[in-house]
Amino acid sequence: MDRRVEKTRKAIIDSLSFLMSKKEYQGITVADIIKKANVGRSTFYENFQNKDEVLDEIFENLIYHVFSEIEHTDGHAFQNNLKGEITHMYIHIRDNEGKAKTFLLGKSAEVFYKRMGEKVALICDKKLNGSDRLPPELAHSHIASTFSDVLKYWSGRKFADSPEQVAGYFMLLAEEILAKA
Repeated sequence: MDRRVEKTRKAIIDSLSFLMSKKEYQGITVADIIKKANVGRSTFYENFQNKDEVLDEIFENLIYHVFSEIEHTDGHAFQNNLKGEITHMYIHIRDNEGKAKTFLLGKSAEVFYKRMGEKVALICDKKLNGSDRLPPELAHSHIASTFSDVLKYWSGRKFADSPEQVAGYFMLLAEEILAKA
């Protein structure tokens, strides 16, 4: 990618990140992002279709390492089971606290929690053998909500508990669905 394009995209991404720390995601407009990034409207739309696409890139950049590692272990030692993978996610969130704090404690935290929970639910879906007692979409929604709730609890406590403890909380809360994982 051309350096100028990278610089422009970074300015747009940084602008949305900053704005999300100050106000609700729903209240942020493309005009706000353009103004903060000091780019033109056409430049914005040459790089992104809308603010959701910018958010997707922010989110992917923030959590890429965590989820790519789970799928392709690259040297970090963690248990190769669901609890180990969940622990690994929490470790990276804690270790990346500076960046993550903007999203976990900012005005737009709900958007981050929702997306993170959905990503975790997809990973859990791959691990589950299915339950004949629950519809899959309900199980998926439950896992996403549970992960988000545990993450909110943990960030609200300023990451006081260890990632292993927090992963244990998640596993206990999601036990009914994850029993077969």
